[in-house]
Amino acid sequence: MRKLLIISLLGLLSFCLFSQTPLDGYLEKAALQNPSLKAKFNMYLAALEKVEQQGSLPDPTVSFGYFISPVETRVGAQRFKAGFSQMFPWRGTLPKQKQLAASSAQVKFEEFQAAKNMLFLEIKNSYLALYELEKQIKINATNLELLKSFEPISKTKYESNLASLADLVRVQIKIDEATTQLELLKLKREPLLSDFNTLLNNEIPLSIDQINLNFELNTDKEMDLSLDSALKNNPNIKASQEQIMAAGHQLVLAELSNKPKLGLGLEYGFIQKRDVPNIQDNGKDILAPTISLSLPIFRKKNEALKQEAGFMQEAYKSQIEVVQNQITNQWAMANFEFERANTELQLYKKELEKTELLLKLLTADYSNSNTQFEQLLSTLQLILQLKLSALNASVNLQKSLFSYEFLTSNQPSK
Repeated sequence: MRKLLIISLLGLLSFCLFSQTPLDGYLEKAALQNPSLKAKFNMYLAALEKVEQQGSLPDPTVSFGYFISPVETRVGAQRFKAGFSQMFPWRGTLPKQKQLAASSAQVKFEEFQAAKNMLFLEIKNSYLALYELEKQIKINATNLELLKSFEPISKTKYESNLASLADLVRVQIKIDEATTQLELLKLKREPLLSDFNTLLNNEIPLSIDQINLNFELNTDKEMDLSLDSALKNNPNIKASQEQIMAAGHQLVLAELSNKPKLGLGLEYGFIQKRDVPNIQDNGKDILAPTISLSLPIFRKKNEALKQEAGFMQEAYKSQIEVVQNQITNQWAMANFEFERANTELQLYKKELEKTELLLKLLTADYSNSNTQFEQLLSTLQLILQLKLSALNASVNLQKSLFSYEFLTSNQPSK
């Protein structure tokens, strides 16, 4: 029953935290199918099983002895004996062993959480790459259609001696370039799809038509995300903290190992009756309670364990500082990427609005006069670049938000 509850945790990690966007569905699928994540989770389950093992008494001992030469007693010969004994560790040892195993299991859980967060970040970025590519294809396809619409105009003006043949050649060159660029973009689908399907571990790879890319980019930093929450919730830091606790438990266990262990038992001896009349208790079997005590006189091993635990605590404290420094640097980089992408996006939006107005004016002038066609094509190319740049800035904004979520172990993909 407990294992079933634990296994359900994997599903809860995905189903309870998300707002059910198309991307969330792929994250849920990966949480259940990705082999690397499943391996981490099974390692956690295996570590949990050790908790009950470490909290149990050692196995009792059963002994049996047969006397090749029977031992003669007053009431008969002793032929064999049997015994049962149970060792009991010093008080507090079993609970401390259980706590050590629980801390070790928690470390495995935090490692699973770290792997899950990294996997989700990789899936989000892979999904964004596909999203951006399809948007690029649509933008370039629209641009190609617009270029094609200028070809008959140029041809008509040339045939009417209102424009030179150079205008017609220029637009045909631009059409060829746009067609080639569109084909190159479509070729990029295959490697991006392969990466996405691998992360999801799909038995039957999804095609681009089967992937729901109806995703609304979030360009507003509305989520309550902070560096403090990143330093507090990061699973790598939590894992090191649990390892410090585990080393503390190991230190106490080393102290308890210097205490004796108590053994209680019972021995039974079978006595064969003597062929002599009138002997009191003739053939009466022997029943002897026993008690034993271990003598922990070899203390060097336990002292070494104590030293090891102390060194491990210091090592994990240093490891926490390393991770904290890494997170601080990553947080600063995420802030930079967010601000840069946001600034670029606002600039591209303004430039695009003015350039589209310029294109309308140039198109009207070219249709009614001999305005230089080369300027019109340059403006059209500028609009294409601005649209692609604005798209890239929007995607980079979303990536920076995903980085914030990853650093804080928060997964709302809104």
